[in-house]
Amino acid sequence: MGVIEKGRISGRFSGPPSISWTRPCSYWDVVVAHLPLALITGTALLLPYLISNDTLPLMKCTFLSVTGYPCPFCGFTRSFWTMARGDWGLAFYNAPLSSVVYGATVLLFLWNVIALVAGVRLISGLSLLMRSRHAGWLVAAMVLLNWIYRLSLGLK
Repeated sequence: MGVIEKGRISGRFSGPPSISWTRPCSYWDVVVAHLPLALITGTALLLPYLISNDTLPLMKCTFLSVTGYPCPFCGFTRSFWTMARGDWGLAFYNAPLSSVVYGATVLLFLWNVIALVAGVRLISGLSLLMRSRHAGWLVAAMVLLNWIYRLSLGLK
């Protein structure tokens, strides 16, 4: 149920994690809050269709060049491009964590586009969770496990 406060209409959906929304007086408040992430994630999702995997203008990994071993993030770009083109099996084999990153990118894009179309500022309780120290440790553990996986298979 919505509440009107000082020219704003706001609401909250119950259940963890909670989602709250506000309809600001000006649509520009919505644009400032959601357009940057919509553009960044939309560009990341669109680029694999515009640039082929073979012609990516990327530098060779410095860590790989110096040590002969892939860095914790080697393979993410190739996997992201492969997932965008529909080969999820190869992408998951190459870097399993990249499938989580790709899925999060799609969800973040949809979240921001929905907010822009609806003209509301969407705020999730998940953003508070992601700022916690535990979330940082979880992300670090996932990157480490992905790196161990790639090293154990000899992927470069």
